[in-house]
Amino acid sequence: MFRMTRTEDGLTLTELMVALFLLVVVSAVFLPSLISGMRATTQISNVARSNDDARLTLQRIDREIRAAEQICNPTPGNTSDSLRFITRAYTSVSTATGTQDITYQVNGTDLEKSRDNGTTWAPVVGGVVNATVVDDQYNAQVGRALGTVGVPLFTTQGLPVSSSTSTSVVALPSYGKVITVRLWIDESPTDNISPIMLTTELSGRNIWTPNGPACSP
Repeated sequence: MFRMTRTEDGLTLTELMVALFLLVVVSAVFLPSLISGMRATTQISNVARSNDDARLTLQRIDREIRAAEQICNPTPGNTSDSLRFITRAYTSVSTATGTQDITYQVNGTDLEKSRDNGTTWAPVVGGVVNATVVDDQYNAQVGRALGTVGVPLFTTQGLPVSSSTSTSVVALPSYGKVITVRLWIDESPTDNISPIMLTTELSGRNIWTPNGPACSP
């Protein structure tokens, strides 16, 4: 009985080497797939987060535009990579008029925001590729040659109509009030995920004089 409790049965060196060899073979087969899956999951997660940030940004701009009094840039019927407007969306303003001069612009691949007419800037969302993405439908609408220019971020709808009875200008219903936003997002240009376009139309319900004195520099 004493000898039986002191048995020295176990793995031989040959058995251990075979087990290690099988472990290496199995790892070589499945490890690349595991790493690839983890990378794909990370990429998809980053893209989803970037798209969510972009959507929240559009919602924020929408709230600000609703309370805007004037849209300074782009001018009616034109396009631009920057959006500037005078708004009362913020209640804690220190200006004498109770308004703020808000500007959004594309800087590289970042959409930036300024609350003081371009004096200071803060990044809002990254991965913006409007400067390099050309949308066939958009270029066909505006009559541009494909592949020559990126898609502008902001478009102001409406054009003034000259009155034949006077020198005044009659504004169309959307003149200087409706902004179309076309935001192309690509979290990582090196992955295999194509850029995603987020588009919406924003309306300034308080805007009746699109380019008045408040828009002057």
